[in-house]
This record gives sequence, C-alpha cells and structure tokens, in this order.
Amino acid sequence: MPDLSSNSARSDNPLLVVRGQVAELLINAPDRKNALPLAAWSRIPELLAELAETPDIRVCVVKGAGGRSFCAGADISEFEAIRSTPEAAKHYDDINVAAFKALKALDVPVVAAIEGPCLGGGLGVALACDLRLATRSAFFGIPAAKLGLAYPPEALGDLMEAISSSNAKHLLFTGESISAERALQIGLINEMVEDGVLDERMTRLTDSLCANAPLSLKAAKGAINLLNRPDGTRDLKPALQDAQMCIDSADYKEGYRAFLEKRRPVFKGI
Repeated sequence: MPDLSSNSARSDNPLLVVRGQVAELLINAPDRKNALPLAAWSRIPELLAELAETPDIRVCVVKGAGGRSFCAGADISEFEAIRSTPEAAKHYDDINVAAFKALKALDVPVVAAIEGPCLGGGLGVALACDLRLATRSAFFGIPAAKLGLAYPPEALGDLMEAISSSNAKHLLFTGESISAERALQIGLINEMVEDGVLDERMTRLTDSLCANAPLSLKAAKGAINLLNRPDGTRDLKPALQDAQMCIDSADYKEGYRAFLEKRRPVFKGI
C-alpha cells in the first residue's frame, strides 16, 4: 500500500494511499471532525497531481479519517489569523476551489464515502466527486450565511449540477443541515446505506467500476463535465477525441468479443 503523501507526519495532512487499482484520498484531521486548515487544502491538488501520474488507477475514493466524519469544512479557528481581510478571504476561497477543480479534473471516477458531518467546504469536496454515497447518520449543510460568508461561485456550480436551484437556495439561505435521507431525496447524494456497511458497499462499487473499460469511463466523465459548463465555454473537441479513442482501442474489440463469447471482458485501458 504505497503512501503517496510526502508530508504525512502532520496530523492534519491529507493522505493518498493506493491499493491495487483503487486510490484513497483520506481527509485526515479526525480530532477536528476533519475540518481542514489552509495548508491541508493546498495539499489536495498536489496529491491528485501525483495520482494522475500513477499508472493503472481505475477509481479514487475520498473519505474522512476516523470513521465518524467526512469533513466539517474549513478550520474556522484559523480564520482570524489568515482570513480576516477581503484579500485573504479571496485567497482562501481560491485554494478551496483549486482542490475542488483537481478532483473534477481526474480522469478516473471519484467517489465520496460520507459519514457524519459533510459541511461547507467538506460538502464542496463531496460535490466535486462524481458519485456520493453516505451513511444514514450523515448530515449535510452550507453554513456560510451563519458566518457572514459567500460560498464560492465555482463551488455553487457543482451544487447546481446536483440539485435544483430552489433546494440550493434553501441550503444557502437557512444554513441548516439536512439528513442523509433528505439529501437522497433532492439528489445531493446518489445512495444512502445503513451505518456500519459503507466500506462493504464501497468495495462492491469500486470493484464494479474497476471491471469496466477505463477509456469509456474517462470519455463519459469528460463529456458530462463539458456539457455541464455554460454554453459559451463548451468545446466538445476533447469529448469527441475521447470517444474516438474508445472506438480505436483494443478494449472495444475485447468488449464486443467477450459479449459474443458470453464471457466477462478483461479491459486494460488501451
């Protein structure tokens, strides 16, 4: 299990661990419900850049350390020191958004495994993932209005991809937390599982994703992300290139031959 975090001695430093074809990004501040300081937010894009260069990875799971919290957001205790001016607050938001963008930019599916609080910037992390699974006891919210803050517009775009504008306004206007059951109803999460079985369910899901053609998953993720952009910024050329790469691949030949031969395909990402 190689540890790709070069500064893992700090208790609040995110960790990246690879197990076979599955990478795990661990939000690692369990003593603070995995609320992350600025330095930890800055580390996330660095780790994901390393992951992008790691061969044979098929899926990335994002979870909180300790098994009780996903991420309670930014560490508010440091705001007075490093986020007390408009310029400092903008810099802080930019670093948060860079972490979200790095998750969205990964070619492989990214799945959030959510337990306990998933709040503020923590919800931003979850929304930057492609899929979100949560335990029944998990809860979600954006308390920006209770802190006098505006949630970063880039992060609101991810929220709007998941839920309606009316439900987004309710979260933002009230600052209240909602249950996992309500989050499932409005589309904020993809699936809710009972407490204690999340790891088992994640293993089944990642096994399923790893068994599928990685070029097909890359093409699907890239095309959907492009189509979710505002019309004026869409450029479908990358999506068309990804689709052509699938057609030209050995995996495509393996896929239809396996279907005809009534066997399970073995995809190699080529």
